[in-house]
Amino acid sequence: MQIKQAYQMEEIAETVKKSNHSKILAANLKKLRLEHYKQYQKLNNKIDNPYSLDNISSLLGISRRHYSRLENPNYTTKNITLEKLIILSKIYEVKIDNLVSVHLD
Repeated sequence: MQIKQAYQMEEIAETVKKSNHSKILAANLKKLRLEHYKQYQKLNNKIDNPYSLDNISSLLGISRRHYSRLENPNYTTKNITLEKLIILSKIYEVKIDNLVSVHLD
């Protein structure tokens, strides 16, 4: 573990603020949900899909509209709690840091 100086921490904070983490998160959430949705649909054609927008938003305890905004890279004010982010990472079987910092292929 490396101990950082105050100026280093400020640089990190500025770098994060300038990054496009929210756009990456939005793209990854949408991509993962649609991939899981399609895969589930192939296996269970006539059954209600747990990866639908309605089901995922209900599971998180947020409105469908709020979850749609989380998946929209152009929507600027996205708020998601750490608990909900953890739930999504477990559902989609992806590490949190990959959700917010790497475009998933």
